[in-house]
Amino acid sequence: MSDIHQIFLLRGLARESRHWGTFVSDLKVAYSKLGKELRVETIDLPGCGRHSEMWAPPSIDATADFAREKMREILAKEAELGIPMATHRRLVAISLGGMVAASWVSRYPHDFHSCVMMNSSFKGLSRTQDRLRWDSWWRIPMVVGPRETEERERQILNWISNRADRREEVLEEWVQIQLTRPVSKTNLMLQLAAASRFEAPKSLPIPVLVLASRQDRMVHPDCSQAIADLYGAKIVYHPTAGHDLPLDAGAWVATMIAEW
Repeated sequence: MSDIHQIFLLRGLARESRHWGTFVSDLKVAYSKLGKELRVETIDLPGCGRHSEMWAPPSIDATADFAREKMREILAKEAELGIPMATHRRLVAISLGGMVAASWVSRYPHDFHSCVMMNSSFKGLSRTQDRLRWDSWWRIPMVVGPRETEERERQILNWISNRADRREEVLEEWVQIQLTRPVSKTNLMLQLAAASRFEAPKSLPIPVLVLASRQDRMVHPDCSQAIADLYGAKIVYHPTAGHDLPLDAGAWVATMIAEW
């Protein structure tokens, strides 16, 4: 039987599965080019997306436990339908999702064979002014303040994406996401509080790949280097992408993951 690869995707702060955009397709194309069979699943964190009516948990560990239960439900459904079990299961996460991933794989080492983290940062590894770049702090009131949905999403997009050529197209999609499954400001603050308290596990039991953006205007790329150093991970930088690396360079990210 040929190898079957399966990827579970975790988004970051106040984002949900639909924010992956075309990245799921990018992954399938990249794996297909290498002759690999791939299944992709997206998991929304509590307080976001399919679970936007829930309260976000008070800790990253609790968030990871919730995500793990959703994965177990997916795997149980696959077994019920007679779908063959994947021979290689990989967790791919961005930003705050990277913290959830670290918590998850450190406590449940047999759930995944490998893990990919993009543009994350951990308390104790990096300076506060690098985890949220000091020259971007002026943007915070524009994102969390009482603004109209379209303007707030525009400010977020301008902050985390460097692809000016795609902004209007993506903005329309993001506004619809927020209108149909809004993330409350309370859940945003709860996620931020959980992230601020989370400390990186000293080691991870599976191989880790770190992908980072040289031109990330939210989180300094040194934060990704610190994670790679801690876990002895391979790190690869994209020269021009912003914080939302899969949005700005989805095909490149997918290729890096498929070839690793």
